[in-house]
Amino acid sequence: MKRIVIAVGLMMLLFAVVAQAQTPAPKPGPEHKKLEIWVGDWTWEELDSATPFGPAGKVGGKVSAQWILGGFFVEFRAEGKGTAGPIQAIEIDGYDPVTKKFTWNNFASDGSVQTFTYTIEGNTVPYSGTQVTGGKQAKIRGTITFAPDFMSSVEKREMSIDGKAWIPALEVKSTKVKSSPK
Repeated sequence: MKRIVIAVGLMMLLFAVVAQAQTPAPKPGPEHKKLEIWVGDWTWEELDSATPFGPAGKVGGKVSAQWILGGFFVEFRAEGKGTAGPIQAIEIDGYDPVTKKFTWNNFASDGSVQTFTYTIEGNTVPYSGTQVTGGKQAKIRGTITFAPDFMSSVEKREMSIDGKAWIPALEVKSTKVKSSPK
């Protein structure tokens, strides 16, 4: 009897493996393809306003964005320098089919974390979420507006500590210097 149970169990395992091997791997959908606007090498100049997170100042640097994980996500690697010194960041953007929004998760060498959702509406990218820096949390909202050729953009961001009063946080001008291969 034990042999029959083991044999049946092995047959079921074999059928499960064969069935899974025949299931095609998921492919990115049309919404994932919209993330293409980010892919490439960029330079950026940022003008920070004085906020509870820090003083006003200028920051600039470069970003490289590339497809990862089968084209479901875009990874950004940024390096910059500003009034507080050098900074590095890693960001992963993707698409959430449940909320029908894009996600943006950024982690920086100053310990800050940004978690945003956004939509892509033509050449405009409105976003909102939260940022945590130095033990302080703020609500963030903003818009990135691309040039018609998607080779440059301007971002304007506001922040609120209490969710009621909003103040300007930054303005970023970015220029694509090289498109990445598809």
